[in-house]
Amino acid sequence: MPVDGHTVVVRIGGSSMDVTVIKVLTGMYSVVDHTEEKIGGSLFDRSIGKFLCEDFNRKNRCKVEENPRSYSKVLKASKSAKHNLSTLNTAECNIESLFDGMDLISNLSRPRFETLIQNDLNKIKETVQNMVTKHSAISINRVVLTGGTCKVPKVQSIISQLFPESAIVNQAPDEINSLGAASHAGMLSKFPSLHGKTELETNGTVGIPLTPSNINVRVGDTITQAVAKNTPLPYKTDIELPEGNVIVIEADGKCIAKAEVAGSDDKSKVLLHLKFWRIVVSRLSL
Repeated sequence: MPVDGHTVVVRIGGSSMDVTVIKVLTGMYSVVDHTEEKIGGSLFDRSIGKFLCEDFNRKNRCKVEENPRSYSKVLKASKSAKHNLSTLNTAECNIESLFDGMDLISNLSRPRFETLIQNDLNKIKETVQNMVTKHSAISINRVVLTGGTCKVPKVQSIISQLFPESAIVNQAPDEINSLGAASHAGMLSKFPSLHGKTELETNGTVGIPLTPSNINVRVGDTITQAVAKNTPLPYKTDIELPEGNVIVIEADGKCIAKAEVAGSDDKSKVLLHLKFWRIVVSRLSL
């Protein structure tokens, strides 16, 4: 089950990036804010390509970028170098017969690569920073990085610095969307009662039933909050309770369910399962 709270999803693809703030509550997700910019890995390719063209022109006294076919070869080599530098410290850029039979042979280190794309990194940082500033009152629990460009170590480092107290999820950024969708589908499959009960509203959203009030569990004089108001249903929770034989479920101070269990001197816990306001209560000895 995902951790309740707020998560920021940063997706950086080949030609665009977006930053989304998501609220997570009992496995359900709601979008708080979203922004999209035309910033992506293709900017990195052009920055590397510009460096390679300038180096080739200086050595051979030509203007290789004016030849569309040659320039496309440079961009292809730049993209390959970018991918290699995501895992390696150096990358070779070799192109045979790039221009008038002349070859391009160049080595690119990761520090040089990070210097070349510094302006592009600043654009990414600014986009994420604007979203952070806009929602400075929200505590961000996790930051999820997705998209192939997020594999670049310097991109991960910049975003991590903007969220020093948040957990950064950066494993397999180019696969995490598929993994997350499969995980969430598996979670929903555990609730067969949902099948056939969700219909799209006119605006394309799905109506989800919520608890209209706080639900508390009372044992004697001890009251424990079990479910917060507006919690999506269905919902399960375990609650540790003190000694007592009568369990009372209350909503807004009114008794909505009551259960008597066999006497015991041990502490117990209650498994509370809400299914569209049908309440199932079981008591288990610890």
